[in-house]
Amino acid sequence: MEPSSQDLSPTERRSLPRQPTTLRGKAFPGGFDCMVKDYNERGARLQFTDGRPDDDQFILVVWSTGLAFEGQVRWRAGEELGVLFLRSCDFRGRTPSFFWAARAEWLRSRPRMSRRALNVSSAMIDAASGLQSIPTPSYMTRRRD
Repeated sequence: MEPSSQDLSPTERRSLPRQPTTLRGKAFPGGFDCMVKDYNERGARLQFTDGRPDDDQFILVVWSTGLAFEGQVRWRAGEELGVLFLRSCDFRGRTPSFFWAARAEWLRSRPRMSRRALNVSSAMIDAASGLQSIPTPSYMTRRRD
């Protein structure tokens, strides 16, 4: 006899396994800080430290990547929430109007550097002297005979 869906734990009912993460996120409206504890393309488990959204639907922004999700709360336990993703967008591209307020906050918090400063800044750090330029590969240098 096969167990019913009521007998299975939430992790066993998932059609996709979740990957453990430690990504920083924010929930809007309200800008509540959270940690994305596990994730798959359909949902996530969020852990909040200083309050959590009371609404059943909110926008979750993964702060380091700019990926945003409209999430619907599926369960609550203490300072944790389980959310189902309804739709998503990437703040680095075109953004639907539904996500504009959260995107504006994300953009406001990003460090501002000009394109020239980004090109000049080093990609490698030398512990003794600070910034160091990227060595030019030998195949890119002109041979002098």
